[in-house]
Amino acid sequence: MGQRLDKITRNQWFVLVGGVVAVLALVAALTGPVPELSKDKTSVTSLAAEAVGTEMTDFALPLDAPLDLLPQMDAGFYCDSVMTEWLRRFGTETTPYHGIAVRSAAEDGAMLSIDNLRAVDVERVETGPVMHFRCPSGGNAETAVLKLRLDRDRKARELVDGSDDTRPFAFNLEPGERGNLEVRLENEDGYSYTGRIVADVTVGKTKETVSLPLSGESQERFDWVSPGKYGRLIVGPGRTKDQFMCSLYPAGFTRLREAGGDTAEDAFDCSLEKVRSLLAEIGRAS
Repeated sequence: MGQRLDKITRNQWFVLVGGVVAVLALVAALTGPVPELSKDKTSVTSLAAEAVGTEMTDFALPLDAPLDLLPQMDAGFYCDSVMTEWLRRFGTETTPYHGIAVRSAAEDGAMLSIDNLRAVDVERVETGPVMHFRCPSGGNAETAVLKLRLDRDRKARELVDGSDDTRPFAFNLEPGERGNLEVRLENEDGYSYTGRIVADVTVGKTKETVSLPLSGESQERFDWVSPGKYGRLIVGPGRTKDQFMCSLYPAGFTRLREAGGDTAEDAFDCSLEKVRSLLAEIGRAS
């Protein structure tokens, strides 16, 4: 047995294999397990972002939109894909809340920071009179709710604990961590706006500005259509076919400031004739 073992150890192939094993052991000792070498490290390109559905979407429809032809189902307060396509055909989708899911695609490395979210390339446009149609839709990670004014300072601020208080926005992601952003566009100057939303992404000392994808018809640009004075009336799908659900705010209402502390009337059932009547009443009153 001893002679056989001595013969094997003198074999040149045994010596070669033994040397390879020794080298691999040394590499592992110095650098750690080999699989660790293939892990993606955090960089500014590690940010993965996609638009996601939010709790609602809005449409700006011409006052004479043929609502009698709206393909409404008996599903109750719900906009299915057929109805949504019809609304897009006759109006402009003006999503009030843009949901953005963010994730660090890195497997290892430093924290990735997102901040300074803002509107850029903003253009103010004038539109004709439109009515406001609100369409509930389907919308779990941590969510940061941001308010972004379009008619002045266009840098978003984060709401604090669901109150009206705000703070500067910053969102940090560890490798593999996910989060949600909800960007609420606002203005009260009566104009409509279009533009892009960007944010700064920082890893260590490296910073880059990236465009964020948006929900709605276009992922590149937002269309914020002001309903003007007719925004006092919000129309949505009703509980049954050929019926709508309406909410009416008092005169002087804007999206940001309620008139005299008054809020909208409780939502009520309204027929197409009632919708037309309310629009005409608002038009005569101002």
